[in-house]
Amino acid sequence: MRSLTAVVLAACVLAQVFSAPTQEEPKVRRNMIRGRPRGGMKKTPPMSTVSHLINFDSVVSSTFTQTLDHFDSSVGKTFKQRYWHNNQWYKDGGPAFLMLGGEGPESSYWVSYPGLEITNLAAKQGAWVFDIEHRFYGETKPTSDMSVPNLKYLSSAQAIEDAAAFIKAMTAQYPQLANAKWVTFGGSYSGALAAWTRAKHPELVYAAVGSSGPVQAEVDFKEYLEVVQNSITRNSTACAASVTAGFNLVASLLQSADGRKQLKTAFHLCQDIKLDDKSLKYFWETVYSPYMEVVQYSGDAAGAFATQLTIPHAICRYHLNPSTTTIQKMKQVNDYFNLVSDYFGCNDIDYNGFISFMKDETFGEAQSDRAWVWQTCTEFGYYQSTASATAGPWFGGVANLPAQYYIDECTAIYGAAYNSQEVQTSVDYTNEYYGGRDNLTTARILLPNGDIDPWHALGKLTSSSSDIVPVVINGTAHCADMYGASSLDSVYLTNARQRISDVLDGWLKA
Repeated sequence: MRSLTAVVLAACVLAQVFSAPTQEEPKVRRNMIRGRPRGGMKKTPPMSTVSHLINFDSVVSSTFTQTLDHFDSSVGKTFKQRYWHNNQWYKDGGPAFLMLGGEGPESSYWVSYPGLEITNLAAKQGAWVFDIEHRFYGETKPTSDMSVPNLKYLSSAQAIEDAAAFIKAMTAQYPQLANAKWVTFGGSYSGALAAWTRAKHPELVYAAVGSSGPVQAEVDFKEYLEVVQNSITRNSTACAASVTAGFNLVASLLQSADGRKQLKTAFHLCQDIKLDDKSLKYFWETVYSPYMEVVQYSGDAAGAFATQLTIPHAICRYHLNPSTTTIQKMKQVNDYFNLVSDYFGCNDIDYNGFISFMKDETFGEAQSDRAWVWQTCTEFGYYQSTASATAGPWFGGVANLPAQYYIDECTAIYGAAYNSQEVQTSVDYTNEYYGGRDNLTTARILLPNGDIDPWHALGKLTSSSSDIVPVVINGTAHCADMYGASSLDSVYLTNARQRISDVLDGWLKA
């Protein structure tokens, strides 16, 4: 009887096991969004890995009552803007350094971590260091939601006026800063903001250091993928030959049902590859994204990009392996990128799901992505296309990702008013308002750029003025100068940081 009972119990357990629903694998939406990776373009390591080096006793976190609309006083509304400051290096009569937040959350990192470019310069100059979070990013939420009527308060022009109001308020709050020279800092989008804030408010901002700032707005940013191609090629022509063979193999495999099955397996896709136009282009974004992100940050002293997610280690190590097939090489790059980036799950290529995600008007998971795409649709463009006659074929086809694909997303996410004509008009206005690359003429602006960084193609790389100083850094990537010195730094990066320090020192002592 006992044996019969045991058999029945065992049968029941097995029945439950086999009838239990299988747990769905997590879906990963890992694509860079208009050149912006998860967390923002100004990369920082996790605070938990650097907190032991920080003197938190001198770091203050607070909020500032900011004006919602600086251009229409009749709106009459305000919001709380997060900021941090640290006076541990301040000396009487010293300057004030202001790090401008960009398209992601800020933290105390840039005002507190010793050894960064800004904190090294603060120690040298006896500066008080501030950092303000950009409106609509992080915990700085100026409106009740992110509906289109509210997003109209999100622009670089409003952010610049935020910085101006903040400088005035801090100068009034701290009497010792009454005569301080303010210097704006930033990286990537906020690098452009740093330069533009100096240009728009020379009466408040004495100088600017705008690292990797794309000061030229452009709808069809086809140069981005040209730089990705060139940066891989300068590392290894054999590696580059293998990478382009991989992209072109993907294009070939897309033509058959069996080939698409192979691609689904190789790239660990959550869904079958659909053949409608938008789904195919979204798939190509997924394929390109690891190569774009690795090149953009290769070698930066920011977490995994220092040694793991570099062109030699994350791309060429696999593409130069003679014992693997072309599709295996692509799979290995894909798998390694996801592993190091903590993307655990299948790669989500559901285009309609992405559009639904982006239409979320709450300050939820889509917050930073919805805000940044809004800014590209209404100010900058920055659409990384395959339209280049050189990079297009190298990436598997000039038609794979046209600028129009991104513009159509503006329409799908924000409405019919955000179309090709509106995007072009907005980009033209941005370049007129700030001067673009060629008419940025305000003195005392430093503009560092790494020449393997795809974004440097929209930076100001030459100047006829001795007081507008581009610093082009050989072999370095996005915002590389902003991080702490490392034994891995090239002599070019070391010399660039010294150049920035010397120029700023001369301006502040003038």
